[in-house]
Amino acid sequence: MKRQIVTLLAGAMLMMATSAMALTLKIGGSTSGIPSIYNGSNTQLGGGSVDISYLDGKKLDYLYCVDLLHTINVPADYSVSTNNLALIHGVTVNNADHIAYLLKTFGTGGQGSQAIALQAAIWNVEYGYDIYHLNSSDSTITTLYNSYVTAAFQNSGNVADFIWIDTGVNSQGLVTNNPVPEPGTMMLLGIGLGGLALFGKRRMNIEA
Repeated sequence: MKRQIVTLLAGAMLMMATSAMALTLKIGGSTSGIPSIYNGSNTQLGGGSVDISYLDGKKLDYLYCVDLLHTINVPADYSVSTNNLALIHGVTVNNADHIAYLLKTFGTGGQGSQAIALQAAIWNVEYGYDIYHLNSSDSTITTLYNSYVTAAFQNSGNVADFIWIDTGVNSQGLVTNNPVPEPGTMMLLGIGLGGLALFGKRRMNIEA
């Protein structure tokens, strides 16, 4: 009877921890307007860092776009799926390891020159110069952008260090840093796992 109670309690705690980690993305109300050349045409694209945004209630340090074929609503709430494999819409993001390096090295929030240059560099690295490149008259942004693109192709990062967010078939793919789980969630998860481990150990001793 006691073993059953321990198992039920541990399972309940694990379920509570899992429910606390429901995949809900709350996208902030600001993006950067990025003067660009996309498929040979001058255009203004909205991009990261998309602030202020939250994943499962945890504020993100930054949020960047990795999909030029779709758009997102800002601000908006999305039910999302996430992974650490650089998959968006079931397809691996092109040059994801180089994008991971850019984020690890230059990732920043806000809509300043660095964020604009980084977003443009991510798109260039992902799609190539013939499809996308920055077209800004701001020398600071252009200089940063050129240095980021050059550095990206000389270095690689670990895609598993980042959360790649799929907001749905007809919506923009996004990438962010790994937010730290809330202490309460971690405590529930730890207690639940600990309870199951204790029950497993006792059961092994009885069977032995």
